[in-house]
Formats: sequence, structure tokens, C-alpha cells
Amino acid sequence: MNRILLCPALAGLLSMAQAGPVVLSTDFDSSVPTQIAPGAASVAAVQGYAGLGPAGNPFGGKFLRSPTGNVVTISLDNLPVHSTLSLGFLFAAIDSLDGTGTYPQGDFLRVKLDGVEIFRESFANADPGQVQSYIPAPGVLLARRIDLGFSQGYYYNDSAYNMAAEPRFQNLPHTLPTATVTFEIEGPGIQPLDDESWAMDNLRITLDAAACPGDLNNDGFVDDSDFVLFVSSYNILDCADPAMPSGCPADLNGDSAVDDADFVIFVGAYNELLCP
Repeated sequence: MNRILLCPALAGLLSMAQAGPVVLSTDFDSSVPTQIAPGAASVAAVQGYAGLGPAGNPFGGKFLRSPTGNVVTISLDNLPVHSTLSLGFLFAAIDSLDGTGTYPQGDFLRVKLDGVEIFRESFANADPGQVQSYIPAPGVLLARRIDLGFSQGYYYNDSAYNMAAEPRFQNLPHTLPTATVTFEIEGPGIQPLDDESWAMDNLRITLDAAACPGDLNNDGFVDDSDFVLFVSSYNILDCADPAMPSGCPADLNGDSAVDDADFVIFVGAYNELLCP
């Protein structure tokens, strides 16, 4: 049988087509992206947080540090076709955040997507007897109640969390071409920056793979780049063939082969500038 073998670069691109596009990614080391309205927040050196985090994604350089009571707003537009949105970020709980209670008063991280609350939990940095409502999911907790350079270092300390591993930030139902995400620590216990604060680093927002036949690289368009990807796998008839990337992304009709029937589907979508 005739086969068009995949070169490594194209095989890699086809494999990447299984993941959704990244619509915002920043480590805050150079500047605050234009999509982010920081309010009273500003970039600051991470100090003792440096190196905390998963392999390849630790705190480092600078992060976006905010006083409590301040809203950080992310506004995205012209999003490609998608059905879910996921957030990933490193979260720094800094100094005298008071957890839940009547005294000390409460400090809650609240995150909203398009005005709908998706996360609200309190964080506490004092002794172990202080109530923190947030119970980290596996892989989230990086450090708890230690001096990371911002606290008094003897009663209130600092904590660090990898919120990319928090399930409540993953695969959130979303289909609109715009998205607004807000972050705030609110509650009756909010205090000035020199007393308590929070920060985020390595922010990343992704969408699921677009359900658009022919958009093999999930950029919201069916164009020449997709044609190159399609041709690279055309006439590999068996999706179980070792030459075919896992998932068979060019099998547009789901019959476990990449053949003429898929080409007809692809041509039908080709040169539609934006997936409907």
C-alpha cells in the first residue's frame, strides 16, 4: 500500500493537535500582559518562593503581587471554538492571611469566570490551630507556614500552592468567544500590603481541543497549516499503524483510517477563515 510517512516535526505537530490552544501564558518576569488589568497589583521579586513548584514550572524571577481587597482582572477575546477553559497558576499566600473565623477574621481567595464564582476558600498562615477552609488536592501544596521572605517569620508565615493541580480550575464549561477571569482575596480580615498579600506566577489559560472538522492544530481556523498536517498523514489507512500519531487526529469521520472520505470532509471546511 502507498504510504506518506510522517517526518518527526509533522508527527509532533499532529500529536499537539490533541491538546487545546494556550490563549494566555505569562511568568510576569518582563511585564504584565495587556490582557491583565492588575488594579493595585504589581510585579515583585519572588524572594524565597524561587524554585518552589513542579519540575519545569517553579516560581522564579518575578510574580504579580497584590494587596488583599484588590481585583485582578483578565479579559480575553477572539477565542477559537471551544467547550471548556482551564486555569493554571502558582499561588503565593503571603504573611498574615487569617483563614476562617471571628478572630482572626477571614481572608478568602475568590475566583470568578464571567462573573460566576468558581472558587472561594480561606487561607491561613499562622499556627496549625488556625482554620483554613482550603484543603489542597494532591500535587497542589508546595509549602505551608514557612518564611519565604515576606512574613514576620515567627508567627505569621508564607505558603505556596500549585493551582494547576486544583481540579476546580480544570475543564470549566465555556463556549463564548470572550472570557473574563477575576482574582481577589476578600473578607472581613483584609489588611494593607505590608501586613498581608497574595501573588500569582506562571499563569496559563488553555482551551480544550476545538470541535471543528479540519482544524487539526486547534487555532480556530481551517487553513494552509491544517492542509500540511492533513497531507502528512493521508493514505495511512490504519489508525493503529505505528506511523500514525496517537488519536488519529486527521481521521475526521471516525472510521479508524485517514483516506479519501476524510479528505472530502477536510476540503469542505478548508479556507473557512473561522470555525463556525
